[in-house]
Amino acid sequence: MKKKMLVLLCSIVLLASLGACAPMAQQGGGYGHSRYNAQKGALGGAAAGALAGQAIGRDTESTLIGAGVGALIGALAGNAVDQHNVAAREAARTGGRVVYLDGRGGMVEATPIGPVNQRTNCRKVRKTIWKDGKVVGSETEEICEATKIESHYMN
Repeated sequence: MKKKMLVLLCSIVLLASLGACAPMAQQGGGYGHSRYNAQKGALGGAAAGALAGQAIGRDTESTLIGAGVGALIGALAGNAVDQHNVAAREAARTGGRVVYLDGRGGMVEATPIGPVNQRTNCRKVRKTIWKDGKVVGSETEEICEATKIESHYMN
């Protein structure tokens, strides 16, 4: 029993320390999006998987298997979010259409809408998500190359 508790405690400490690998959004000259969603997804997935594995199997092996599977699924989901964010940032920076293919029939297309707002240094970008040749989602977001302070931006 003591060995299981020690392994569980060490696993929790290890998972908590992995959070250092997933810094928050860039400060200063960033675009307001974190670029580390794969790491955050892996961390959250591992934690959820470990809890599910322990609840289902009630042993260390199940906990570790659950943590591994959860980390993999979380990393894949976080990586997809990273690709969407990178496409939008690249489109805003270059002023042109950017397309990322995921190799599994999915695609993210980011297209700038209008010119850069000279006062805020922001540009609107429309992201369209495709799966197997069909649009499955679309959203417009504002990408800024400045730090927002209250209701105004500072360069």
